[in-house]
Amino acid sequence: VDQNFPSVNPEWDPNQPGPRAMLSRYQRWILYGVKNVMQKAINWSKMYEVRQELNEFPSAFMERLKTTARKYTNLDIERPEAAVQLTSIFMGQLAPDIRKKLQKLEGPESRDLGKMLKIAWAVYNNRE
Repeated sequence: VDQNFPSVNPEWDPNQPGPRAMLSRYQRWILYGVKNVMQKAINWSKMYEVRQELNEFPSAFMERLKTTARKYTNLDIERPEAAVQLTSIFMGQLAPDIRKKLQKLEGPESRDLGKMLKIAWAVYNNRE
């Protein structure tokens, strides 16, 4: 441990090949620690900032929402439990005409993301 993480200044000369390799290894360990040890900050508010643009396809909007979830939350979007949260955010951030139609859904349909996307596409395609 002391060789990789010295507790006192090792006086490594970056101009010499041996000490430069040790310094480089030290830097790689620090980067590894920063990337892998620190937990990602969870920022749910970023999910609510994503809104469907008027001319944006519903599936493209869903992909933006999923990308935001991966980047800013600890939500595993592949798990069924995550679909519940994703569904409510998806519905709340849709364009008004699509949201109005989806709010009429009841029962299991109101929680089925695939069914919601299908209806969203139908409303999107029927716009004038």
